[in-house]
Amino acid sequence: PAVQAAVLLFLKNSPAAKFNATDFKLMRTTVEKALAGPPEGPALEWKNEKSGAAGTVTPAGADESASPRKCRKLRIANSYKLIKDEGVYVFCMGNTGKWALKP
Repeated sequence: PAVQAAVLLFLKNSPAAKFNATDFKLMRTTVEKALAGPPEGPALEWKNEKSGAAGTVTPAGADESASPRKCRKLRIANSYKLIKDEGVYVFCMGNTGKWALKP
């Protein structure tokens, strides 16, 4: 899905560059869960004990800049062993009902 491809692109130069397929699956599932929940809320955590990868996805409110499209901000923090990175990213609901990273 589009949300998965977008997540992979913006994480290119982050700890995610070291992630394996299981790490990405755990992260994508957590991003999708955050987007399906309330616009603001507690951090959702994921962790792969085998690889040392982990992260949190925190719903950080609505983004009105693309109105009338429905957009949400997520604070995504990832780590791989001692490498850490985080940022706030905007995802918008597309015409097909799928979330995608706002360009």
